[in-house]
Amino acid sequence: MILDDIANILKRGKRFFLASHKDPDGDAIGSLLALGEALILSGKEVVLFNEGPIPDSMAFLVGIENIVNRFNPKSEPEFDALFVLDCGTLERVGGNSSNICNITPLINIDHHENNSQFGDLNLVDTHSSSVGEIIYRLIQVADLPRNKNIAENLFVAIQTDTGSFRYGNTTKEAFTIAGEMVGCGVSPWKISRKVMDEYSLKKLRLLELTLKTIEIFHAGKVGLITITQEMFSKAKADNFDSERFVDYPRFISGVEIGVLIKELGKDYYKFSLRSNDWVNVADLAYHFGGGGHPKAAAFTRHGSLDSIKQEFLNKAHEFVIGH
Repeated sequence: MILDDIANILKRGKRFFLASHKDPDGDAIGSLLALGEALILSGKEVVLFNEGPIPDSMAFLVGIENIVNRFNPKSEPEFDALFVLDCGTLERVGGNSSNICNITPLINIDHHENNSQFGDLNLVDTHSSSVGEIIYRLIQVADLPRNKNIAENLFVAIQTDTGSFRYGNTTKEAFTIAGEMVGCGVSPWKISRKVMDEYSLKKLRLLELTLKTIEIFHAGKVGLITITQEMFSKAKADNFDSERFVDYPRFISGVEIGVLIKELGKDYYKFSLRSNDWVNVADLAYHFGGGGHPKAAAFTRHGSLDSIKQEFLNKAHEFVIGH
């Protein structure tokens, strides 16, 4: 069993490189910190890498200060394995992916349906709510030490990827693990307050500007909001201040697909997609070179916003027609 094979690598090895995807969410950071802490407690050496930027909402997590965003392989001793967490492709690590790809074996741990199986060992469980859920099982099988810090990081990983246990990917196992973490001393209120509920004034100002852009298409089944670079500047906000804004159009009664269009640069846009019920937005995003989960996906595109938006709406119509 692949989980046992990876657990044996952790037991035998002494030095590991752990990485998760750039522009990280709670699952990417929580899983990275949890596995890293467990390995450190067992006497291993680890390098924790994330290109960032790391959201301010994660700053309270123990171990966050140990994450590095640059890596020079020439200045480091050899590693016994490379672990890449929550990445559908190796490139999701960011610009350093070419620097770390020579570390072997490369162990790919993920839960995305469109994972490219880029590892020497691929632990890809699309039925898991989060990578945090997989890391929990790996820590158990490898018999690694556990403490409250690990529990808190795993809770963050699972809570954020399940939308506070509200999304369709929320499993019985997710609730069971979260309950165990609470038993280890984790405070759901503290985590929720820090990670999910705290809004800065600049984030609220950005939200105000964003909500004014709401558009409804296809008989009320597609809701769309847009954030421009000008809006970021006006609100004095940054990219992470727009986290979870994509949910707002999805909250509208009758909407099946919620869309957030974010201007990343000149003629460069990111479309974040969420579905409420029957539409598989990963399939929709795949049409545009993106991917993700059935209920949460994204893609990026260069070109004129009007033309990209119209192309997207035409394709989205095929997904919602007849319902």
